[in-house]
Amino acid sequence: MFPPGRGNDNLNVGQKYVISLYGTNEVFTVEGRDIRLRGYTKDSKNQIWICTENKDNQIGMQNEASSLFLGQWHSLFLCSAVVQKSWENLYFTRLSLGGYKLVINCGNDRLKAVQREDASKPDLRIGWPGDQVGLHQLGQSVVRRFEWVVPKRLARSSAPYYDFEDSDQNMNETSIDFLMGHGINRIISLNEIPLSSREKQRLKAAGISYTHVKVPDFAAPTQLQFDEIRDAYAKGGVTLIYCGYGDGRTGMAISALQIFEGRKLSHQDYRDHGVQSPNQLTALDALSIRIHGVEDDSDSPGASGTEPPPYAVSDKDKSDKR
Repeated sequence: MFPPGRGNDNLNVGQKYVISLYGTNEVFTVEGRDIRLRGYTKDSKNQIWICTENKDNQIGMQNEASSLFLGQWHSLFLCSAVVQKSWENLYFTRLSLGGYKLVINCGNDRLKAVQREDASKPDLRIGWPGDQVGLHQLGQSVVRRFEWVVPKRLARSSAPYYDFEDSDQNMNETSIDFLMGHGINRIISLNEIPLSSREKQRLKAAGISYTHVKVPDFAAPTQLQFDEIRDAYAKGGVTLIYCGYGDGRTGMAISALQIFEGRKLSHQDYRDHGVQSPNQLTALDALSIRIHGVEDDSDSPGASGTEPPPYAVSDKDKSDKR
């Protein structure tokens, strides 16, 4: 069993997380005061971490089972502190290839990364160069991975209540309260499934406009659909863009809006926005040529030689993988 999501969730103080070795089902597990990589077990409190913040605005991770903090002591990676002090301050840096680099304070302004000690062992240690880790937010969040692209103007996220399928979205009263709480009054959805008439009426009653641009998962919008996205965004207001998980198609829409605004983006820029597949990169290249009139000098669609890791699937989805 894999933890939920792909491990690219954002840090939110007070939320619960599983921390994985990125792309695997091995997660940080408390055994006594030691931290080891063990297979993910749903609802295991030894594997659940609560994101905390101290008075100096520094991030920590508190284990749900023991209430102790993840940290270091004499170069050992442990979970033994009863309060979050400097030794328990953690730094998560988002990586363009997915996941995060986890760095820990080792005193005297020294920061060191966390990595697996040996491929054949479950132990973790502090050392160079550090391994990619995944952050998987738990709980029934209304949306996952909500973040501002342009503060108070443009945001991105997953679909409300996304759970591995585009059809999982649910625009209920709680969803609308979340949107209104962030000042959002315009939605551009690239989800393959449109909202129901009842859901659209709920949005209209709340003063939130809704534009649906149908794009299948891992597919790319057409040039006419890019224009639809531009025209909807140009109407103003505070806009949220989502698809399903909130990565590839949403990243394309964000990239497209920046291209329409005159920016010239590389393939690395597209990937940083979450764009995933070669056909999506090709579509954005075509849009860039159409807008700027010259072919860009970005890398070719398959230049990286690798594709992003697949979505983690729940048990109910294992028989129906993408």
